[in-house]
Amino acid sequence: MQSFQQARQAETELPAGAARPVAAKPSHAKNRGRIDVMADLLNCCRSPANKSHIMLFANVNSIVATRMIEKLTETGLLDSVHEDGSVVYLSTAKGAGFVSKYVELQRMISPELVPVESKTNNPNRLNSLNF
Repeated sequence: MQSFQQARQAETELPAGAARPVAAKPSHAKNRGRIDVMADLLNCCRSPANKSHIMLFANVNSIVATRMIEKLTETGLLDSVHEDGSVVYLSTAKGAGFVSKYVELQRMISPELVPVESKTNNPNRLNSLNF
């Protein structure tokens, strides 16, 4: 496997008349912060959701989901409900308030970056998913 420095050096040493490869566009995506993940997780739990549903919707792995669920439960933003031998999670009123303030803050900071039908502000999100 070629190192980054070797690839860059090979790129600069092109023969005369050879076309340079087109560089990929820089990605404008950035990693989500803890607050963004919390908002996605709490939004997912507006209706009862199990851990695997949370992992899919919030796009996090099992370890992150478990830690986040524990923290949100400790702070009173999330509640766990035991039904039929399984555990489902449900956002509390405090958690729903957190999500609405999060969306409001996003709109204040950068309204052009918040799509009209984003995950965090679409009340019919669960109705539109096909499971």
